[in-house]
Amino acid sequence: MTSSLWKLSVILSLSALLKSSIGFTSPSIPRCSRNLSCDRILNPSRFYPNKVKVAPLLSEPPRTQIETILERPDPSVLISARPGSEQQDAVFVISAAIVGGTFIFVYLLSGLENLLPDGWFAAWRDYTWPFGLGIVFTAAGVSHFTVKEAFCNIVPPKGSWGGLWQVPAPEFLGLSYEEFHTYWTGIAEIAGGLFLLASGFGIADISPSVPSALLGLLALSVTPANIYMFTHDAEMGEGIPPIPYPWGHVGRGVAQMVLLALFWKLTFHY
Repeated sequence: MTSSLWKLSVILSLSALLKSSIGFTSPSIPRCSRNLSCDRILNPSRFYPNKVKVAPLLSEPPRTQIETILERPDPSVLISARPGSEQQDAVFVISAAIVGGTFIFVYLLSGLENLLPDGWFAAWRDYTWPFGLGIVFTAAGVSHFTVKEAFCNIVPPKGSWGGLWQVPAPEFLGLSYEEFHTYWTGIAEIAGGLFLLASGFGIADISPSVPSALLGLLALSVTPANIYMFTHDAEMGEGIPPIPYPWGHVGRGVAQMVLLALFWKLTFHY
């Protein structure tokens, strides 16, 4: 009896092996054509619904992760949701913080200058700052035209902050308010960046303190766009990731202070 059962199991095993080698499938599983072989591998749950589900080999990142990264604040917590007078107070406080922070970094740079041996700080300032800042501002100016809509999206509309923002724009040029301010700041950044590069390399017979002062004023003039991004949670778009709220804006504000401090040192302590 035991010998018969053993023989029967051997026969059934050989039969199953033979069926699999010639591509035979049972009626419960649909026969798969050659064109669907890749689909069977990439999406096994489609052909084996009762088996343990396996994640597709070519799966995308979970949408929950992307949504978490791009999660934006509730509009009710933004400064733009407050009354106009409070918005204006907030803009003044932010502006004062940027100015105050700039002078703190100027003080720190001056302290570093005093700590370093004579000539070291001057060499760092004279031979690297004009090149680095010139390249950055030239590239930034070009981007005003290559990704124009991104910069148009962060131009504060006239009347922002409870009517505080009243910067005009000519209408006879046929440009929108946002386009005009995007274009002229882009042109100014390109011109200022090239001017700083030329003076730094000795191509222009003029002290780098002149283009440095002009670029410093330009950096101040475009600061309201950065403040607008924070107060209204404005996004640039055009594939540019939004700034994390609120600490990303804090980091950007600190970077603005450092930039203005560099221009100050390059202008008045050259």
